[in-house]
Amino acid sequence: MTWFFEARHRACPGIAHPKSRRALGLMRIGAAWVFTLSLGSLGAGCAGSGAHLPHQTGDPGARDHRHARDEDGRTGPVVLDGEADGALDVTAEPAVRLELDPEGRASLASLEKLARTALSLAAEGRLDEAQDHLFVLADQAELPAPSGADSLDIEQRSSLLRRAGLLGAVLAEQYAFAGDPLAADSLLADGYARLGQLAFPDSLVPATGAHLPAITVDLLKVENQAVTRWVNHFTGRGRDHFQIWLERRAEVDSMITAILDEAGLPRELIYLAMIESGLSPRAVSSAKAVGFWQFMAPTGRANGLRVDWWIDERRDLEASTRAACRYIRTLYGQFNDWALVLAAYNTGEGRVERTINRHGHDDFWNLKLPQQTVDHIPKFIAAARIGEDPERYGFSVPAARPLQYDLLPVDVATDLKVVARCAGVDESVIQALNPALVRGLAAPDRKSYNVKVPRGQGQAAQLALAKVPADKRLTWSRHRVARGETLGRIAGRYGTSVAEVARANKLAKPYLIHPGDELLIPMPGQLSAEAAARLADAGSAGKPKAATKPKTGAKGKGRYEPPAGWERVSYDVRKGDTVGGVAKRLGVTVSHLRQVNGLPRSNLIRAGQRLFAWKPPKG
Repeated sequence: MTWFFEARHRACPGIAHPKSRRALGLMRIGAAWVFTLSLGSLGAGCAGSGAHLPHQTGDPGARDHRHARDEDGRTGPVVLDGEADGALDVTAEPAVRLELDPEGRASLASLEKLARTALSLAAEGRLDEAQDHLFVLADQAELPAPSGADSLDIEQRSSLLRRAGLLGAVLAEQYAFAGDPLAADSLLADGYARLGQLAFPDSLVPATGAHLPAITVDLLKVENQAVTRWVNHFTGRGRDHFQIWLERRAEVDSMITAILDEAGLPRELIYLAMIESGLSPRAVSSAKAVGFWQFMAPTGRANGLRVDWWIDERRDLEASTRAACRYIRTLYGQFNDWALVLAAYNTGEGRVERTINRHGHDDFWNLKLPQQTVDHIPKFIAAARIGEDPERYGFSVPAARPLQYDLLPVDVATDLKVVARCAGVDESVIQALNPALVRGLAAPDRKSYNVKVPRGQGQAAQLALAKVPADKRLTWSRHRVARGETLGRIAGRYGTSVAEVARANKLAKPYLIHPGDELLIPMPGQLSAEAAARLADAGSAGKPKAATKPKTGAKGKGRYEPPAGWERVSYDVRKGDTVGGVAKRLGVTVSHLRQVNGLPRSNLIRAGQRLFAWKPPKG
């Protein structure tokens, strides 16, 4: 830096050697000066032609930059060309002429030349002239881009504005230290305050003193072809889906961001849930990840979620968001880099850790990870970029409609249909508010559970529910299929139909049930005491337990009780068999076969189905 101090001392004799306080200030000027020269070499465009070069790594507006001079080798003042009235002379010795369009905007090529001239003037110590150039440059760069301007035009104008701000701060330091050193601090503070309002590339942040969040530095300022592809997808073929995501965000945004704030995490992480699930509680991946944050069951349980046969809190917005915060904080503590955190969230921290160890570095963009994970990070960046300014990309922004509800404490196994009647709303409303209750049942293990009801309905629902006896709060039971049981026999045992059981359990092929299968059995009325006891025995962990076998005795509806000593026989249905044919083979009547097996009147039997009959003993 010796050449710099010698040059400045000759230009300003009042400036002392570097050991003085003023010289310490000069060291800051020198650092910023070198930064400005670097920025100039990166930031200029192709003067004259108006052509744009491809983006380079770093500043999106990076361009080749050389000092511009007039024919005599001198830099000079600015002249603005009018449309028809000739030139407006700023000085009597014009060197830079800005050609203005009908809307008063200068071409980018002219502005680039103006920026290079201002830089040259500052280097020569002609501070007032440099300041004049910067004034015009900043004024022009702040104008809106012309209609039809592409993204490169917009980024180049932003780059020009940043360069003007940075050089302006350098000039402030030069003015301050060339004059009264006591006034330097206030002048510098003012100059750098103006710089702090600009969006600088990451490499220039230290010069402005601005502090960017880690997620911005690690992710959101990344610009590459992969990010561009995802932006183009969301604004093209994926536009309809992204608009749906924005609609859903209007409902969940306030709750998610409040929980992220509470956990000390960036609000932008809402876009992680957006690309993971489309902000849908019912999203299920091919790998069986479930809910808003797409937790696998073991990971969900490890982060405090209840995941069992009755309740799946991966689908609950508040519970799953808190679990996601715990998991993400753990990942950030491990990797300390947001790109790696999101990669680990997608593919697992173990795989990311092994990949880092294998490669010997932790630069996400140069790690060989699964393609899904490689796509995941630019997809997040694109979603965040669009989500922070949807209107810029042509999306409509729905009005916020925060999710609001009252909590209804339930400590007895209660069907959501009963809750809906007590709250005076449709059952679908209660189901939408409680997606975690996957069986449509609250408090199955008789532990208190807070059921969500519409805002304002909590007190009335609680009073109404208190009047419903415990034995009338369920409209279905649970049954585990035993060996040899058919759907018809099971339905008959509970006094319902095969069609109802198949519909409740979404069975495409009712005859294909297997021992150990769990079935929900719709009840024709209130739940029997026997079925209620079976339900209570399910246990708080939600682990399946074998169904209690009904007591034998007199004949009951849908159940055949054979006379003492009779033997049971069976037959496996083959293709082409009929009920009458099977009855004949077994040596029983059709009505006997129907009653024993609970067959419907349609005579529907399927190949592979096993039918039973009872026959008196031989001899």
